[in-house]
Amino acid sequence: MNREEFIYILEKTLRNKKVEDIEEIVCEYNDHFTFKINDGYSEEEVAHKLGDPEKLALQFASDSVIRKTSFSKKFFVTTGLFFIDIFAIVAIIILFYWLIIMGIIAMSFLGVSVFLFGKMNIFNLIPPMPYQSAFIFGLAFIALSLLTSVGTVYCAKYVRQLARAYSRFHSNCLAGINNKAIYPKLALHPQIDPKLNRKMRNLALIAVSSFAIIFIIGYIVSAISAGALGFWHEWNWFV
Repeated sequence: MNREEFIYILEKTLRNKKVEDIEEIVCEYNDHFTFKINDGYSEEEVAHKLGDPEKLALQFASDSVIRKTSFSKKFFVTTGLFFIDIFAIVAIIILFYWLIIMGIIAMSFLGVSVFLFGKMNIFNLIPPMPYQSAFIFGLAFIALSLLTSVGTVYCAKYVRQLARAYSRFHSNCLAGINNKAIYPKLALHPQIDPKLNRKMRNLALIAVSSFAIIFIIGYIVSAISAGALGFWHEWNWFV
């Protein structure tokens, strides 16, 4: 069974059972097909793993047979889910703060480049050097800022997707013990538009290459200006 056949049977059964939010349900399964196909699975493999679309549709029907879940099973699932929730929330908060730190680092690199270009030295944080060296190293910091910014965007997408995937897992666990419909699980990694993904990877590659080349040029220029390979000693950076 391919994607078109699966969705047709699913939607037809939903309409026959007069289920509400048909478009939302169909959209969820369509998205699931898209995610899995992008991961390298065929339409037939995805359909096989999802199971019978008619049975899946019956989960959303109000007149479907409801089986009672034992109290012990509900207690076990809810208790386990509670502890998993604590771990998941802490992990997501840590990732969120790491995302903020990456953003701050990207802005800091950009700020350092501005100070180097403008011969600004607030609180004497930037060591003394000739302007040609400062200008070259300023370009290197722009490349670092660009690289960190790309990493921040990737990180933001991953954190968002992880939060969505866990939210779906949590909802499905509760739905399972309450005899409600279970949606397909979400992928842990984000689905990024191929064109955007290529642009971001190319941008990251350019940033890394540019930083390496510019830094080497900056080192050579600084060493020539100072007349020593350890130019930082000649300019008393650590005094």
